[in-house]
Amino acid sequence: MPLTIPAAEDNGFKAAKCQKSTFLVITCEMNQIKQKPSKRLDLQGIRALAIIVVLGFHFYPEYCPNGYLGVDQFFVLSGFLMCMLLKRAENQSPCQLVSLFYSKRFKRILPLYLLVIFLSMICLYSFFPDTAIETNQESAIHALLFVSNRQKTVAEDYFQMLSIAVDIFTHTWSLSVEIQFYFLVPFIFLLATKIPGRLQLGYYGIVGFISFVHFYTIPSTVAFNSVFARIWQFLIGMVVYLLGLSISESQYRLLNNPEKLESKQLLEDEENEETDCCPEEYLANFLKYSQPVAFVSLISLICIAMFPMTLPTSVVRPLVTIGTGVLMLLSEDNWILSNKLLTYIGDISYSLYLIHWPIYAYWKLTCEGNQALLILALISSLILALITFETFEKWYLKLSSTNIGVLVVVLFFLSVVVIKKDEVTDFIDSIGKNKSSLDGVTDDMTAVDAERLNYRWSVNDNRNLFDPSCVYENPESALGWCRHTGLSGKFKMATIGNSWNANHAKMFYQECGYKAKSIMQGSSTGCEPLYPTGQIEMCRENFTDFEVHIRNEKPDYAFMFTRFMSIGASWPRNVTSFEQDSIYQTMKAQMLKFIENIKYKLYILDAIPRINRRTVNQIAQLIKNGTDPVAIDKIMVRPHGHEMARKRHAQLVKDCEGKCELVDYVPEFYNNATKTFRYFDEKGFSYFTTPEHLSPHGIEHIRHVWTDICKKL
Repeated sequence: MPLTIPAAEDNGFKAAKCQKSTFLVITCEMNQIKQKPSKRLDLQGIRALAIIVVLGFHFYPEYCPNGYLGVDQFFVLSGFLMCMLLKRAENQSPCQLVSLFYSKRFKRILPLYLLVIFLSMICLYSFFPDTAIETNQESAIHALLFVSNRQKTVAEDYFQMLSIAVDIFTHTWSLSVEIQFYFLVPFIFLLATKIPGRLQLGYYGIVGFISFVHFYTIPSTVAFNSVFARIWQFLIGMVVYLLGLSISESQYRLLNNPEKLESKQLLEDEENEETDCCPEEYLANFLKYSQPVAFVSLISLICIAMFPMTLPTSVVRPLVTIGTGVLMLLSEDNWILSNKLLTYIGDISYSLYLIHWPIYAYWKLTCEGNQALLILALISSLILALITFETFEKWYLKLSSTNIGVLVVVLFFLSVVVIKKDEVTDFIDSIGKNKSSLDGVTDDMTAVDAERLNYRWSVNDNRNLFDPSCVYENPESALGWCRHTGLSGKFKMATIGNSWNANHAKMFYQECGYKAKSIMQGSSTGCEPLYPTGQIEMCRENFTDFEVHIRNEKPDYAFMFTRFMSIGASWPRNVTSFEQDSIYQTMKAQMLKFIENIKYKLYILDAIPRINRRTVNQIAQLIKNGTDPVAIDKIMVRPHGHEMARKRHAQLVKDCEGKCELVDYVPEFYNNATKTFRYFDEKGFSYFTTPEHLSPHGIEHIRHVWTDICKKL
């Protein structure tokens, strides 16, 4: 319905000067409306600024510590786009509206997203360290199902992942939030259409306020990833679109009724010259001042995002979110945001967001902080994003919905296959074979099989730490405390140690479980039970925790499976005896606390040399090439560093009141003929994994040691 202007009244109209000003300003703005481009270039500019600060946060967090706020801006922009799509389809039936919305959004997002997952996994297997593979196989599945934002364990916390950069799919959490909101927004919108128009903005405000309160009242690590705690940011974008639509409609009505404005110019009334302007004047003033306010908003947002010191999140997140909404409302045709460079960066921002993090993660894992290579990684991200946008993105966006659907299905299938390739290979390899041992090695295997299995054992190292017989306090981690089930023996047992304890768990259960009525297992990442490794806080806490659990459990037998760390340190300066050795005295005090609560005996795994982990996957190839095994020994084994740990253990047994016994693997790994430690067999099957645990083949190699020990209990 066209906008009408009330008839002249003595106290109700502006002076002719006011009318003339209104007409000129609005006419000028209407001429601009006629020439609008097919899409708002300023929004692409805002998108570009958002991706720039995100890149700054990821590549140079010390200089751009607030750049994470770029993702908050993406949420506002996404809300705007969602509302636009829904509004255009609001005259359709609810079923058609929902299907049209999903088809357009998934057509835009899925093909590139799935391609990046697929190619990232190929690069992971080809270029990344083996230690990163297992983590990323799991995270790739989460990314594929859009649940990367599920509630994280402490180890998976987003900001910790940013510093570690092991998970190459960490950044997909925001896409997961967005996709999950897609399943909510059509119904939020449809409910709004049932409310009178003048109340709709209030409805969105109430829903957004509830989400906002939810965000700030739940734990920050939960709120960060929760779609329900992010709804308010999407809704700000939706409200901006609705307000902008309302303004545009008002402008359009005035454009189509110029005679009404012209007639006003004849109604000069000097007596009312100082009265308030007519409603059209408010619109004119809005149009007049929108660009200066937009400029101030833009500068403010840039200053916050690029401020070199960390600002309080609880303050800057709502400021940036609301500020982005205000900027979007006012910035149409803004010459800064609409320039060609920024708009093009906005065009490639989706590719750039998906591509940059795996490249950065590779740099973080392999380049040892080389700053020149960091710059190269950033440039590579930009170049690959540009190529991807110009080729793949532009190509698939022109395809029909049917062809897009086929492409998505193919890419999804390929992604699943490449993620699960090891399981597929194992299944094929196991057909017709009977494998009873943990390593699956058979007599007819060759160095080719060794090369494959050495790689697999390293990749699945963390997975192999889990023992299905143990009920874990934290089911997501094999490191911690658990209790074994299915026991019918007569002894209470406890096993403690660092990750080597979990590494030995399956074998120990198989060999000693029949003698046990209970087995309590406690493993700590990188922390020794006899000494607070590195004197770090976590290990000091675990040091106490080991003693408390043994005191409460009071086992008949206890077993300590530990890879030596701090206890292998040399004598402190000016110390020449164990009485003066602070490390040993700490070990002794802890040992005495242990045996006070152990009925029969404490078995302590003695130290052996550590490995050069990068050589594990070279062993089989070297064997195939005919390399002298002694030469492999020398590059694989670090022959020194374990001696002091063995000396301290030996002294510990002397001071243990007859209740300690050492378990020594040296006879199993030392080659008397060559006088070298040998951590592989004649075919090249490694006894160790790259994370420096015993491989399943290594566990089988020492199994007989524990068979003998357990028989004697």
